[in-house]
Amino acid sequence: MYLKMTNKRVVDLLLALVGGAIASVGYFYLEDWYRLPLVFSGLLLAVVFLIFMVRDGRAGPEPPVRPADGGSVPPSGRLTEIVLLNEEDQALTSWTLYGKTGMVIGRDSGENQVNINLASSAYASTVEIEHAALNYAAGCWYVEDLDSKNGVSVQKEDKRKYKLAPGQPCRLSTGDILYIGLVRLMVR
Repeated sequence: MYLKMTNKRVVDLLLALVGGAIASVGYFYLEDWYRLPLVFSGLLLAVVFLIFMVRDGRAGPEPPVRPADGGSVPPSGRLTEIVLLNEEDQALTSWTLYGKTGMVIGRDSGENQVNINLASSAYASTVEIEHAALNYAAGCWYVEDLDSKNGVSVQKEDKRKYKLAPGQPCRLSTGDILYIGLVRLMVR
């Protein structure tokens, strides 16, 4: 069985190894009354965290976010929309992410149609026809630069701005600001 080693699985594995080390130290180096409880505790710790690691590896991807009846608010941490911002950080228009698994950001130009059309934005001249893509995978939304001239950047909560390399997706979080050329889109 192949497990993709995420940060959580690496921590689970390290904690299982620590449990094994505790059991080994107790078994080989201790001779007092607390030898048996220490060995048992170390083995229990190792087994529990190995089970966590394997169980997390078997969990499938989360289903895409679907609209709820009556427009109720989705679970915390879920991205629900992309909002076009003006210079004063006011929302001009928005696009919903509900029920979608992929969206193209760019400018409509007769022959093509994009999901997020920035043709009427103030800085539309810095946006290419197919500039960036949003994709939903494994319970998260990602943005990817489609080899655009003016690039795609993401400003995270810590106010740091990251320029994306073409073809390298970046995971999005609530509150992130996307820079599509000079156009700003907020993810929420």
